[in-house]
Amino acid sequence: MKIKNNTIDLIAFSSSLICAVHCAAIPVVLSFSSLSSLHFLENPYIEWTFISFGIVFILTSLLPSYKKVHHQTKPLLYAALGFAFIALGRLNLTELWEIINTVIGAFIVALAHYLNWKLVRARGNHNH
Repeated sequence: MKIKNNTIDLIAFSSSLICAVHCAAIPVVLSFSSLSSLHFLENPYIEWTFISFGIVFILTSLLPSYKKVHHQTKPLLYAALGFAFIALGRLNLTELWEIINTVIGAFIVALAHYLNWKLVRARGNHNH
């Protein structure tokens, strides 16, 4: 069964938003002493899993859509910018630095998938 790029973009958009919320909320949630047992959510493996999925979604959605459907570089540039912010966050200069850059990057990657989804839909409505 072949999954359409629109579906992949929606999944990627959702996972990027979940990543952003995760990165923004975990420090706040962990600061409450009664929730300290949730410390496993700050696991680097979870972070790298989200980053890996993001790369897979770019390779399976943004890149093929660019080549075969809309030929617009904006989603790819947004994704690259988003991952640049995420990479800056990995420098671990301070915890706040990591959170801010990772959240901004995840939101920009989500925006890239949203733009790609809109371009694919618009192109699909104009095919004859």
